[in-house]
Amino acid sequence: MIINAADALIISILVAFILAVVGVVLMILDSARSDKGEDEGKGKYGGVVIIGPIPIIFGNDSSIIKWAIALTIVAVIIFILLVIVPLIGV
Repeated sequence: MIINAADALIISILVAFILAVVGVVLMILDSARSDKGEDEGKGKYGGVVIIGPIPIIFGNDSSIIKWAIALTIVAVIIFILLVIVPLIGV
């Protein structure tokens, strides 16, 4: 069975929608499951915002920041493999 471009687009939009719904459901379940006692307001957070070639790294825990940097490097490598490599014809 051969999948044409229109079918691939519809499938990828459907997969993206399903992943978004699963993410929202997981956040709701985590929120409902969390203990509202002594740990309230002491969550760990971190992230990376890439503006052009400059990454902006933020967070309140060094282990979360290290994970964010590692995942950003993986995402950039995947981007290079999916976009730039086909352009040069490898």
